[in-house]
Amino acid sequence: MSIKASKAPTTPIPGTLISEKNIRDFVQNENYEYYNHAITEAKKDGVEPEDVVYVLLTGKIIERYPKRHRVLVHGAMLNGLPLHVVCDYSDKDMMYLPTVYIPSDKEWANNYQRRKKQGER
Repeated sequence: MSIKASKAPTTPIPGTLISEKNIRDFVQNENYEYYNHAITEAKKDGVEPEDVVYVLLTGKIIERYPKRHRVLVHGAMLNGLPLHVVCDYSDKDMMYLPTVYIPSDKEWANNYQRRKKQGER
């Protein structure tokens, strides 16, 4: 009988910032979970789980919230539409996805990668 060893994810050291590689490792090792809010928002926007995975594997971090151990990832879904995914890395063994949404033109500039300032809206 052969036992296949699973590769441990490359997790950030507590107190450090997560990288895009860490995010890809969490996803490739299936060490991520959606918050109920993320599932609700994804359904409202017609976002499929495959879109979220694709963005997490190919997107880039555009905002960091170190006090909350979260980052905002931006990427394009399989159909080309932009998608934002918030990743919570407060648990070293599991990445949580609190919310997923299609960014709006009112809130975002520079190809949905920079939050507009108050006077730009």
